[in-house]
Amino acid sequence: MTPVLSIFKRARRPLNVLAGTIFLSLTLVLGSIYGRDTLRKSLTQSRSQLGAQQPNLTAKQQDLRNVQAHVEQFRVFRAQGLVGRADREGWVEQLVASRERLKLADTLSYVLKPPQAITESGAPDPATAEPAAIAQGGANSDAPATHDLDFELSGIHEQELLDLLEDYRTMVRGRFRVQACHLGSAQQIGLLAQCTLRFFNLPEVVKPPGA
Repeated sequence: MTPVLSIFKRARRPLNVLAGTIFLSLTLVLGSIYGRDTLRKSLTQSRSQLGAQQPNLTAKQQDLRNVQAHVEQFRVFRAQGLVGRADREGWVEQLVASRERLKLADTLSYVLKPPQAITESGAPDPATAEPAAIAQGGANSDAPATHDLDFELSGIHEQELLDLLEDYRTMVRGRFRVQACHLGSAQQIGLLAQCTLRFFNLPEVVKPPGA
């Protein structure tokens, strides 16, 4: 056996170990490069998705700040009856109670008209409103609406009428304005007052869970 062959036989095992080590090292290097490229691509995609979601996040944060800034005002409006269920029965009952509290003549008559949807111009539109649908919770039940309360009261003086309106405004749960008021038919016992009080209401829409 030649010296070279003898040396090769003795070195074969170390050479095999060296070859395996080199193969394993190359595998780890290539795997690291592949993993690095995959992570880099994933990071790029994540940054791109984050950039695309940023405007949506900014809009939601702005909406949240707007809600937080106006939530107390919304609660005040709801407590006043401007937002939420229209307390139509309470409006009529309070008018009767205010007359009785001020001890005015028992000549009060009233008509609470069906609600009418408010148009974009801000005024009721009798041609397009659907009072029955609004009153019964139909398609327009979530639309802002007006409710006209017409009343007549005879045997009353001007100051008594002003006192009645002020007492009513203080006690009633709702927001209204005096849409019209006419005094006439002067008699010894007083005048005939014919007035229209227009209530405003925005129903509070409750979304179903998961909506």
